[in-house]
Amino acid sequence: MAVRGQRFHIDLEDHSTSTIPHNYSIDSTARSPWDLVGDIKERSPSTATGTPSPPKVEGSPTGFPAHRKRSKPSVFKQRSRQAGGNDGGSDISGTRAAGPVPAAPERHEIDLENKKRIAGMSSEDIDQARKELMSGLSGSLIERLLKRANIEQDQETGNAGEDDPEKNIPSSKRVTFEDDASKPSVPELQLQNDSSIPDSEGAPFEHPPDLQPVAACPGYPAPPPIHFPRPPTPPSLDPEDPEFLSKLHSTYFPSLPSNPNALSWMQPPDPTENEAYSPSRDDLPPSAVRFDFRGRLLPPRLASQIPTTVGLHHHGTAPEAAGYTIPELAHLSRSSFPSQRCIAYQTLGRILYRLGTGVFGPEDHELCQGLWKCIEQGRVLDTLTADAGRDEKSGNRSCWVTATEAVWLWRKGGGRKWKAT
Repeated sequence: MAVRGQRFHIDLEDHSTSTIPHNYSIDSTARSPWDLVGDIKERSPSTATGTPSPPKVEGSPTGFPAHRKRSKPSVFKQRSRQAGGNDGGSDISGTRAAGPVPAAPERHEIDLENKKRIAGMSSEDIDQARKELMSGLSGSLIERLLKRANIEQDQETGNAGEDDPEKNIPSSKRVTFEDDASKPSVPELQLQNDSSIPDSEGAPFEHPPDLQPVAACPGYPAPPPIHFPRPPTPPSLDPEDPEFLSKLHSTYFPSLPSNPNALSWMQPPDPTENEAYSPSRDDLPPSAVRFDFRGRLLPPRLASQIPTTVGLHHHGTAPEAAGYTIPELAHLSRSSFPSQRCIAYQTLGRILYRLGTGVFGPEDHELCQGLWKCIEQGRVLDTLTADAGRDEKSGNRSCWVTATEAVWLWRKGGGRKWKAT
């Protein structure tokens, strides 16, 4: 749609002096319909209004908001009271009920009707009704019903005694019948042990004194005995017995063949076996001389004093003497266990180094010549060079390393003069 307004002419030519047409006039009172925003007017800030502070939150030691008690009931409770009216106006704030509870006027009418019925009954009718109740209900159920009756009676009387602490003391009253006040009350009756009244929550059931098992009855046949086979009890064995090994085999391994030689190492050593390296001997053959793991010579007196925890004892000749001879080390160097071969290679390499450097004496000495002879007879150098000359990737690498070290020690020590290369 067209917008109504004034028509004016603009001269776009460049003149030295700017002139306004005579027929153009500015109407200060006329405003454009699109002029909706007015002029911006700045105001000086006032010092009275300060920076707003953040809101303060009241904290609690637990970090959660504090509980606030409602001053008026909730909307749900108000609607429930309006829907129930006068009959259902009881507070439903949390009391649980096992079933529909009648209103207060209805309960009062039932109570009056029960009292009228009891007043019209004779003492015999009251006794008979009481016996029927006792025989049909358990004692614990009767006690709970009586407690509930007392609680309901207190609720009907009102909450006037709540503010008075003296009235909150539990009452020790018992319910009795007016016509028969001399008889014990109902709670006193339930304390009596009457086996005719079943009580699931009372004292445990007791067997009658004349009860006996069926097997004890006359004329009843005795049941057959139950037999469970038991293994024979082995005799006690004494480890100090000289025939301990033979008794051990016959008791626990009777079906296996007996080989006394395989168990000879378990027997105590014979004194004659230790004479090969006894300190009382004046001379020793070079094949009986013993060395430790570092290649040092062990004299007989020192070998007999070294404890077994050092690891130099074994089941060879003279088991009570510590150390290894060159024939025993040559035998271990051909073992199928790599760990045994490694120990033999290390010890033999150190012995060869000490023997070549003259630690045990000159080469022409009787001891040195005997030791070199033992090395030749045990083919020690052939075993070391064969294991050190193989490829390191074939066989056990630890054995190759220890054999290479033993050959290097042998050459470093000089070896035997006519045998060294």
